[in-house]
Amino acid sequence: MNIQSIKEKLQASSIFHSEGEIANNPSVVGYEKKFKWSWMATQLNTFIVATDYGSQEINESIIESHLSQSFAFAKNNYKGWPRGLQSGVGVISVLISSNLTEGAKEYCRKLKSGKKWAGFSIPVVVDAGTQEVFEFEKYPMWGRIYYPHFRKLINGLK
Repeated sequence: MNIQSIKEKLQASSIFHSEGEIANNPSVVGYEKKFKWSWMATQLNTFIVATDYGSQEINESIIESHLSQSFAFAKNNYKGWPRGLQSGVGVISVLISSNLTEGAKEYCRKLKSGKKWAGFSIPVVVDAGTQEVFEFEKYPMWGRIYYPHFRKLINGLK
């Protein structure tokens, strides 16, 4: 998984949004808006922000910084119903590097990113050398109904 393959998969799924930089690194952003009755009649606006860090070490603080910048991007580019009024925002933050710490992998597996008002931040790290993807292992209680969809979107990038 790399920036170009993610961009191609986003375009093929009709969810490509833009290219740019997050944290001074090349990034691609996908945006999807979905409404489902099975989500208790809510609309979910999901941003997928994938950033290539090259060989820079990725640790918990880098992930948190990327999550913050990605969520800020999502808030600035979100066009829809007011958050919390039958509407939520999800940000899948994908960091790609050949240098991942064990702490970074665990951060993603345990979904330590916390909650936001009517929003979700989902960290994912990808080992550029082995192509191994580290993502949440279990669905949390908060927003549980959306996590199968988040997993489907992440799997679509692989």
